[in-house]
Amino acid sequence: MTSRFNKTHLSAAFLGPIAFLGTLLAAQDAAAVVPPTITHQGRLFDVDGAPVSDTLDVTFTIYDAANGGTDIWSETHSITFDEGYYSVELGNDTLFDSTVIDGSTRYMGVAVGSDPEMSPRGTVGSVPYAMLANDVNGDINPSSVNIPGVGQVIDENGNWVGDPTGLVGPAGPAGPAGPAGAAGPAGAAGPAGPAGAAGPAGATGATGPAGATGATGATGAVGPAGAVGPVGPVGATGATGPAGAAGAVGPAGPSGVVATAAFNGSLGGAIASGSGVYVFTGPTMIVAVAVGQRITGSASGAMATGAGVATGDVGLCYQLNGAGTINNFTGNYLTVEWDTTRKPTSVSASVSGLAAGNYTVGLCVRNNGVTALTDNDYVNGWVVVTN
Repeated sequence: MTSRFNKTHLSAAFLGPIAFLGTLLAAQDAAAVVPPTITHQGRLFDVDGAPVSDTLDVTFTIYDAANGGTDIWSETHSITFDEGYYSVELGNDTLFDSTVIDGSTRYMGVAVGSDPEMSPRGTVGSVPYAMLANDVNGDINPSSVNIPGVGQVIDENGNWVGDPTGLVGPAGPAGPAGPAGAAGPAGAAGPAGPAGAAGPAGATGATGPAGATGATGATGAVGPAGAVGPVGPVGATGATGPAGAAGAVGPAGPSGVVATAAFNGSLGGAIASGSGVYVFTGPTMIVAVAVGQRITGSASGAMATGAGVATGDVGLCYQLNGAGTINNFTGNYLTVEWDTTRKPTSVSASVSGLAAGNYTVGLCVRNNGVTALTDNDYVNGWVVVTN
């Protein structure tokens, strides 16, 4: 049995072959709490291409597989369609918990009224996963941290394995030495060794004849020295004096992470064709950077032409003090061909060796084609400044 309805895509929260679902998340301040619901907007047509104007029950179901699999979340809403258009808050009746949005790929199925579920299922895109990003303002709970183009920076054991530059502050000055402990008592003297044996006596000279003085006899040889007596035992070690007072602790070095920020919202106006240079698209964020610090970030957006095809580059860019050239992060960009269907694009990059100043950071596009990008939707991203 096939569905009596067709569907059309209105936003970029759920992307893939099925495009019935649309999601628009309102821009949040970097310190705001992520809302627990997701706003879906879309338009429904019947099989003849006419927009539906009726009140119908619509069931939304999230699965762990594109076909078959297990349904891990479901919610049914009675929706009144106005020329096919609708808007509904998902998550009001059945909460999205960590078993639903856990970082793995999810698939959304939709069934209207008594019709069977539409096919194929749509892939759940990145925007609903922003509900996991609430930890950025408090604790964060990833299993590890990887940055495209940089690699793993925190492993699954919580150890920093990225670039160690600037992570450890300078050592504080050494504290003063403690006073010397008192000297222990002297050990007892060892016993004296035995005396050596006496040498033999010299021979007595012969007595000379009377009257004449006899010659003096020769001196006898010196006897050998006696053996050295044994060394006496070592005296007992004196008691250890008390330990000196500990020196003062030096000041702590600077933190590795200096600042974090996020930005999101509409891409806004058209992106002109054939410019050959990067321009910011949508909202941006300004961060203060000192000499030797690094900026790391990620951003994504969905763009399309009103008609025809355009080709260009998408990247993460920065601009010093809000003036001058808009520069791409370390040349890390994606070359994209756009048509009339909005194409979501995500980039991540890191840059260091910057001069001190205030840097504007955001998603940027270099439209090298002959067609302007006029059908643009959203942009969101984050940046972190580290020593």
